[in-house]
This record gives sequence, structure tokens and C-alpha cells, in this order.
Amino acid sequence: MFYLLKLGPVPLSQGNTQVQVYLRISDAGEPAAPVFESDDGAGLRALLEGVDAAEVRCEPALAAAGAELGLAVAEPSPQALSSCAAIATFVAWGQRGLSGLGSDKALLFVQASTEYWDARPWTHWDDSQPFEVAVTGPMNHTFEGCVFHMGDGRAGLALYFKPGALQMLMEMQARGQGDAATSLPAIAVTLDTSPSYAVDALTAAGRAPRLPLPLKTGPDGISVPSPLESLVLVASLRAVARLSPEQREVLSSVVAGDEQMQVRVRAPAPRVRH
Repeated sequence: MFYLLKLGPVPLSQGNTQVQVYLRISDAGEPAAPVFESDDGAGLRALLEGVDAAEVRCEPALAAAGAELGLAVAEPSPQALSSCAAIATFVAWGQRGLSGLGSDKALLFVQASTEYWDARPWTHWDDSQPFEVAVTGPMNHTFEGCVFHMGDGRAGLALYFKPGALQMLMEMQARGQGDAATSLPAIAVTLDTSPSYAVDALTAAGRAPRLPLPLKTGPDGISVPSPLESLVLVASLRAVARLSPEQREVLSSVVAGDEQMQVRVRAPAPRVRH
């Protein structure tokens, strides 16, 4: 069985043109090459090439166009929805200049971000409370971390390279220099509320309804974390997700090349929320 799904609208890299991304994904979650079209009918016809229409189902959002082609409608399998969410994440990463990290990192971030989102650590700690994040293995460094959740719905985790960075950040903000925070050396992941096609696909697959966006800041501005730094973020997300007011120290491991990297997170005393 194959399912036909749609992502979009997706802006093209040049100009203001937007297209839809049409996907054919097997019941087991194996995708065919995506099709980029501006019309549902054209997108579905392209996806039907080389397959028996009797073995194809289109998602409910494509019911009208599918009916014109004699296609049955069905909810995609969980595996197909998961594959669609992964593709949507990687497409969105491409728009943000993150595709160089690879689709394997996108999957890791989706999984770790879902654990983090479900745990909601910001209900116990706020963004002024420093966490100790000690990394050993291919990288040996102790970061000063913090969890955050903003009024616009975004959330995430930041790991600062230097101790005292959070205090420095709060002082900058008090002086109205919040934008200068991007000069502080750090790696972070933001769980973003856009683009909507990625958030919708992640939500449909039962993942966190946010797009994970890894980033790196420093004196030269915002850039992309290295593959190793990305794994530090993944392991840290998973560790923080397992913290609680009763368990304030957690060890998380991740494979980095041929080595095992360990991330030990120690949380401060929680602040009671009213």
C-alpha cells in the first residue's frame, strides 16, 4: 500500500514563489522521490507513475483531487506519517541552511525534542537558572545550560561555553542589550513554531508540535553547530527530559563516530510555579 501526502506551501529558494511538495510513502514508511508542483492534480498524477492506482490511498487533505483520479482516501499509516514528518523537518532545515547536518541528525533532533517537549522542564526551572552540563568523550567540556520557554510558544535549551554566561546575559537584557546575546559563545536548539507545514507534519506524526532548529552563537554571529556539537545538544535534550524535582542529575550517552560520548546534567533546585 502507498499513501499520497502533501507538504506546503514551501517557499522556493529564489523569489517569492511557493510550491507544494507531494509525497508517495509506502505503508512501511519508505518514501519515493518527492514531487514539486503547484497543483494537486499534477502532483498526484506524477506520483502515480509506475504504480498500480488500486494500491494507492491519498490522505484526506487530497480527497478532492484524488476523487478526480479515482483514488480512495485513507489516513496514512503511523510509519508513513513519521516519514512525512522527517521529510518536512529536513525540507525546513534546508530553508534555514541546516541541511548540511544531514537527515540522520534531523531524525535525532526530532526524537530528542519530542522527549524534551513532553517533559516540559520549564515548568520546574526558568531561563535564569544555570544547569551544569558536563560532556566527556570525543569532546571534554562543561557547559552552563538553561531551559527556556517564551511567550510566543517557542522553547528550547541553550548551552553556553563559558561559566557565568547566564548572569552576563541577564545583565545585558537589563541594559536593553538583549540582541547582544548572540555574541555569547553557545550552542542551542530552539523548538520553533514555524514553518506551519513542518509543524503540522510533526504534530500528525505524534512528535513535538515544534520544529527543532540547532544553532550556534558567538562573536561572529549565528552559525550552524558542528556534527559533534549537534550530538551534544541531542544528548542534553534527552538528559534534561529525564530530570525532575526529585531527580536532579541524569547521565545521557550518544555514539559519536567510533566513540561513546557522555553528557551528565545537574539541575539546580526547582522553582515552584504558581
